[in-house]
Amino acid sequence: MTSFSLRSRPGGLSGGNRGPNDNSSKTHFENISDLREVKDKQKRKTAPLILKNRPRILVICFSSCVVLFFFFFSSHNLLVTKHEADSEDNKLAPMGTIVYGAKSKGDDTDKLVAQAITAGFRHIATGGFHFEYNEPGVGIGWKESGVPRNELYLQTLFVAKSVNNYGVQNCKVEGCPPSPDLSIEDQVHLSIKSSLHNLQTTYIDSVLVHNFRAKLQTYEDTMTAWRVLESYVDRGIIRHLGIVSVHDRDYLIKLHNETRVKPSIIQNRFHSNRGYDVELRPLFKDMGMSNQLFWILTGSAGGKVKNNNVITEIAQRQGVSNQILLYSFILVCLGGTPLIGSKTFQHMEEDVTALLRKPLIWNDEDFTAVANVINKNLIKNKI
Repeated sequence: MTSFSLRSRPGGLSGGNRGPNDNSSKTHFENISDLREVKDKQKRKTAPLILKNRPRILVICFSSCVVLFFFFFSSHNLLVTKHEADSEDNKLAPMGTIVYGAKSKGDDTDKLVAQAITAGFRHIATGGFHFEYNEPGVGIGWKESGVPRNELYLQTLFVAKSVNNYGVQNCKVEGCPPSPDLSIEDQVHLSIKSSLHNLQTTYIDSVLVHNFRAKLQTYEDTMTAWRVLESYVDRGIIRHLGIVSVHDRDYLIKLHNETRVKPSIIQNRFHSNRGYDVELRPLFKDMGMSNQLFWILTGSAGGKVKNNNVITEIAQRQGVSNQILLYSFILVCLGGTPLIGSKTFQHMEEDVTALLRKPLIWNDEDFTAVANVINKNLIKNKI
C-alpha cells in the first residue's frame, strides 16, 4: 500500500495516527512531486495494455449497452401495455345496479333519458327492432345530457322478426325496411348496424336476445343469433350479451354451457305467474348473471304493495314511497337490478337518492314483512 502525508494534520491523508516521521509504510513521499512522478510511470506501463485490449473493451461496453437498452425497452413496453390494458378495462362504465328503462316513452324519450342521466342514472335500456321503444330518442337523449359516452352503459335488444313486439320503425340505415325473408344472421347484422346508428355510438355495452313473455324462440334460432352476436363481442363492438324472459332452468343451463360468450344478463319480469323466479335466482347467481327485473310496479307485486298498510308503515318510517320501498327490497334484499321507468325528474331524483346515494337500511323484520306481503317464498332469496 502506498501512502503519503501532508503537514496539515498529524495523520495526513493516510488516516490513523501516523506522523510525518513514520517509516512503517513501504514508500514514503517527501513531497507531491515524488508522487506525481510515480503516477506518470504507472500510466506509461498500463497504456500499452489498454491500447492492446481496446477492441475487447469496446465490444464488452457495446454489448452491455445493447443488453441494457433491450431490457429497458422491453420493460417499458410491458408497463405501457399493462397500463393501456388497465385503462381499457377501467375506462368503460360498469353495469348499473339500477337501470332506466326507456320503454313506451314515445316522442318524450330523448327528454326523459336526458333527465334520467342528469338525475344520476348511468345504465339506460332500450330496444332496436321493438315497436315500443324509440331507440333514436335514447341516442339523442344521452348526447343532450352532456355525460361522456364512456360513463354510460347503453343496452339494447335484438328482436327477431318471429318474436312478438317486432317493429322496424327505428330502422333508418341502408337495408331498411328489412326483407321479409332475411335470415336470422342477417337480421342480427342489420339490427346491430341500426342500433349503432340510432344510439350514436361505436360500441354497445350489452345486447339482449328478446323473447316475448313465456313464448321462447326455438333454442336453435337463439343459438344462431347468439353466434353472430359473439362475433361482435370479439371485435369489441358489443361488450356483454344477455337474454330476456327465460324462466326455463334447462334452457338457461344449456345456453350457458354451449355459448362461448356467456350470458351476463337475464332480464325477467317480477311477477306471480312466474313465481318471482324464487327457484331460479340462485342459478342466476351461480352463472354470474345480473338479474334485471321489469313489471315491478305494473305487475302483481306493485299491486300488492301499493296500498298495503304494512308496506306503508315501513315506507313512511324509511321516508320513501311504497314504490321506492319495493325497488329497494329488490335491490338490497334480493340482489336484483330493477328497471325503473319514472317519467318526472322529481321521481328520478327520488329513485337515485334512495337507491344509490343514500340506500335504505333493512332489518330482518322489515324484510320478512315485505316478503310476506308479496310472496313468502322470497324469504329464500335473501342475500
